[in-house]
Amino acid sequence: MKGSCACGSIRYELNDRFLVANHCHCSICRKVHGAAFGTFGHAKADAFRWLQGEALLTGYRSSDGNVRNFCQVCGSNLPSVFSEMNYVRIPLATLDDDPGIQPLAHLYVKSKVSWFDIADCLPQYPEVVDLRELVKG
Repeated sequence: MKGSCACGSIRYELNDRFLVANHCHCSICRKVHGAAFGTFGHAKADAFRWLQGEALLTGYRSSDGNVRNFCQVCGSNLPSVFSEMNYVRIPLATLDDDPGIQPLAHLYVKSKVSWFDIADCLPQYPEVVDLRELVKG
């Protein structure tokens, strides 16, 4: 699967399947996406690589251990790679291809905006949960 930022300056590739995907309603995800929630796919970092424009990435440390990457040109929210954990978090809307996965939960629902009603049947969690446990269940 390949993905890119809005201006096309940064491109990336994932050579494996996603392990899990979710919607996140936390205030930081809402603000960086400019939307009611962000949707992310989670995969192994060793299957991910930048194809072009990596020098145009800028990072924002939104909390301890969490960096959010953006394109310096267009501001697109881009994948964040956590090599030490062999983990990459990819904003699904930056993919140019079908991710082959559907989100399985809404996280941080206690922080969701009042003007958006969740209308699907996915489980809703007030905060974060270990997504690996949801996949097992």
